[in-house]
Amino acid sequence: MDSQLGRDFEAQFDLFDHRQTQNMWAETARWRRDTPVVRLPGEYTYVARWEDCWRILRDPKTFENGNSFKAVEMPDEERMLGEMDPPRHPRLRRVVRGAFGRNAVEVERDFAAGSSRALLAQWGPGDEVDLVSRFTDQISNQVSLHHLGFPLDDCEQVVEWVRELLHSDWPALNRTERGEGLGGAFPELSAYIDEMVDSRRGDDAPDDIVSRLVRCELDGELLSKTVLRILTANFVLGGISTTTNLIASLLWRILQSTDLHGELRTRPELIPAAVEETLRLDPPVLFVMRQCRTATEVAGTLLAPGEKIVVGVASANRDERVFESPDEFRLDRGLPEHLSFGGGAHHCVGSGLARVVAVEAVKAFVERFDPGQIRLAAGFKYEGVPVFLEHGPVRLDVELVTD
Repeated sequence: MDSQLGRDFEAQFDLFDHRQTQNMWAETARWRRDTPVVRLPGEYTYVARWEDCWRILRDPKTFENGNSFKAVEMPDEERMLGEMDPPRHPRLRRVVRGAFGRNAVEVERDFAAGSSRALLAQWGPGDEVDLVSRFTDQISNQVSLHHLGFPLDDCEQVVEWVRELLHSDWPALNRTERGEGLGGAFPELSAYIDEMVDSRRGDDAPDDIVSRLVRCELDGELLSKTVLRILTANFVLGGISTTTNLIASLLWRILQSTDLHGELRTRPELIPAAVEETLRLDPPVLFVMRQCRTATEVAGTLLAPGEKIVVGVASANRDERVFESPDEFRLDRGLPEHLSFGGGAHHCVGSGLARVVAVEAVKAFVERFDPGQIRLAAGFKYEGVPVFLEHGPVRLDVELVTD
């Protein structure tokens, strides 16, 4: 790319426009090669290389979490887990860590497998289906809410509220035209969560994530109603859109390659590797935010205290210095790992559950359909989800072949 065209792109780039953030592979490749630390409009600094991103994620003393994805200063009580810094963050993370540990996650495997098979069994030859709304959304939501202890009968309504939230101004601005914060911007969802929290206050409450939060103390005091609402919403949000994006992105690849479909069907032990490679090439979250605490240098560029840092996960995952043939989808990569679940203190607490759901959903899909039996609908055009920090198809229209 011509250097002037590159400067023009950087000058016009809008970090909060999904049409730009989901289509910048050529630009990030140029950044990794020529300018691995890039100043963008809005006083944001994008870090493009794997090694530098990994260092930032692992160094909370130099790079605080700040407001994470929010473009505004957040009140402490309105911060989700990924928007907190010490000492608040490690205390609350310890409360929920056990609920997302290996043993707790493995309990959900049979539920994820059975639910996947049940969803896929609903369709027959000649049917036309959107895989996102009819499968990837539903399996992600069912397992996530089941794990949290939410009634599955409420799943459809909760997800409708969450989708509205994710496609609003709230993820960036902590507000909508309805009001400030989660309570003001989405009163119906907030009221539902508040009722769920209140139902966990009795001695006979089940030992689920919400109950643990209700019993949690911070500085000798129980968590406030606002904090409980935000953290419960945090785990609902974290388990829905990102896992949906992960599964949908892998199905998108399978639908374009009967060879991949056939290989995963005959060798299901490769499905975990396919999930990891999808996480690397098509990260559900494109970047995370940090803020400099003190002056430091990254890739020869001096960063000032208070500077807002965009940790370019999508770019780092394709770093030519780390991954051989980085734009290729390969099932034999192994280490080093992608950065799609972050790193350090803010490594995604739900990563284990996301992997379980993705593996079981894809396994059920390739077992249910022969290669070529299900294909993209005629005229289908890929369109990304309308969320600035996410990556994945908003729809996957398919048809089941009758012959």
